[in-house]
Amino acid sequence: MANVLITGAGGFLGTWMTQEFISQGHSVRAADLAQTDLSRHQAMGAEAIPIDITDRSTVETATDGMDIVVHAAGIFDLSAPAGVMWAVNHEGAKTAAEVAAEKGVKRFVMISSTSVYGRNTRFVTEDHPKAPTHDYDRSKWAGEEAAVEACRAHDLPFTVLRPTLIYGPGGRYGVANALALMALRAQHGMRKLPISTGGPSGHHVHVEDVARAAVRLAMDERAVGGIYNVADDQPLAAGELIRIFGEATGVRITTPALPWWLTRMAGFFKPLLRRFFAKENVKLAHIWKKLADKKDFDVQLQPKIDIDWVDFMFLPHSYDNRHLKDLGFDFKHPDARVGLRETVAWYRQNRWLPTPPQAEA
Repeated sequence: MANVLITGAGGFLGTWMTQEFISQGHSVRAADLAQTDLSRHQAMGAEAIPIDITDRSTVETATDGMDIVVHAAGIFDLSAPAGVMWAVNHEGAKTAAEVAAEKGVKRFVMISSTSVYGRNTRFVTEDHPKAPTHDYDRSKWAGEEAAVEACRAHDLPFTVLRPTLIYGPGGRYGVANALALMALRAQHGMRKLPISTGGPSGHHVHVEDVARAAVRLAMDERAVGGIYNVADDQPLAAGELIRIFGEATGVRITTPALPWWLTRMAGFFKPLLRRFFAKENVKLAHIWKKLADKKDFDVQLQPKIDIDWVDFMFLPHSYDNRHLKDLGFDFKHPDARVGLRETVAWYRQNRWLPTPPQAEA
């Protein structure tokens, strides 16, 4: 069994990886910013330690005595300032790999992203040309390249995971924002939404499967030097995804509706829309808090319109996972249709979403 450092352990994926490594008998050092609550990780049996991935000295302290470093620390919020994204996603990844090599770590596992391929991707393999378009995409790609370069320069065995859009119990971004937005719409009487069927198809992946893949690849010598897409087996059309959101929150999807290609027009106005929604999201958060007080649910999610996330969702994004499956990896959640409904049930059970209006009637 190994001593494993997980950077960004307090995040959505980091928490699941902490649980998965411990369940497999490994010793985990859970590292995150000093203000991050890691009491849950300690309850699992992990050692908690503060780390700032932009402060090399804290990375050195956290890496002492470790056999494996799983670097998951990163900025995922697409609305974050570009400078912050680059400092964490690029320089932080480089620092983590360099320190791991200096400390004699036996394996470095980099959590990257399928966003490095860019937009409008159709069933791409790991060697597909990289075309990052957003600061998040570019910073993740630069971070992956820098970490891999550092590992190769120091003969440190490495493995890279590129997960697609991650969802699951405990998630607070992406799918979670959309669910909260739909719930807010339904609670204010806007219970119909004209959306076409079909639309661009994309892959998602359950957080548990990403955590399981990280453990599997960290321990499999065949994965040394490998780069792996982590995406479930079944792409999901945007129209069906929105119908699942509607089903979960009490919004009935109706037709006829505008064709999907018209949604691409928003891309031409992204700078303007980004500024507009930044202000609107503040208002939405206030309305959501008032609704939570009235309906007695926890404010863990936020209804938020992230125009960059929406832009990505309304383009095809699918990925070949055969490289991972060739190692014998099986997904516990191969179909997002099932996984998303199970995730919604978790949100309801934990009072992260209000009861849909029709269920109250």
